[in-house]
Amino acid sequence: MVRVALALSGVTKAHGEIIVLRGLDIEVLEGELFVLVGPSGCGKTTLLRAVAGLAELDAGRILLRNIDITTVPAEARNIAMVFQDYALYPHMTVRNNLAFGLKRHGVPRREISQRIERVARMLGIETLLERKPHQLSGGQQQRVALGRAIVREPALFLMDEPLSNLDAQIRATTRAELKELQRRLRVTMLYVTHDQVEAMTIADRLAVMKRETRASRASARRLSGARHSFRGAIPLKSASQHT
Repeated sequence: MVRVALALSGVTKAHGEIIVLRGLDIEVLEGELFVLVGPSGCGKTTLLRAVAGLAELDAGRILLRNIDITTVPAEARNIAMVFQDYALYPHMTVRNNLAFGLKRHGVPRREISQRIERVARMLGIETLLERKPHQLSGGQQQRVALGRAIVREPALFLMDEPLSNLDAQIRATTRAELKELQRRLRVTMLYVTHDQVEAMTIADRLAVMKRETRASRASARRLSGARHSFRGAIPLKSASQHT
């Protein structure tokens, strides 16, 4: 039986008088890449920030591996987030960027070194470890940001349009590499994008969020057709019915 890694129940979030998310339910299965696709302003990033603990919910619950983390501080959630702009520390080398989160969590120095070397080989960035972010291309920065998440060995990866700043050719290549990496590591990812082609290419399952009225709920609709293994679009409210 497939285990549920992440369960959101009745998630509601407003910015002032504007309700961005209202009563949203979703289940992400262990080891799958679940994609939310939708236009800017539909609440995708707000949802990720809420799951990460960077935004407080107005209502609803967040369960990670059956543990309620709704009020757990971000640093204690065992979740890693890859941001759209990569959010690398500009004054640090790649090595120190990768090590930063591990040091904060008290991981022994030897283990930090071992994790960094392993992930650097995995992502092909061994020769970049002593460089700083301004010395890297966009694609290289994206790999470092992903590596910083992987070295933490989190229960859940949150991906906030991580490929949107890359040019089309690099984005297509990196998209395939990311999906292969996710399969190889068997990690759970909640991935958001505005690009339907990207969503349908990498998703195990997906749902479409749309912006309706100024104070309306984030909702889901079906996409016609099915490609690869996600068997069509799975609406948020019935994500757990996937078989």
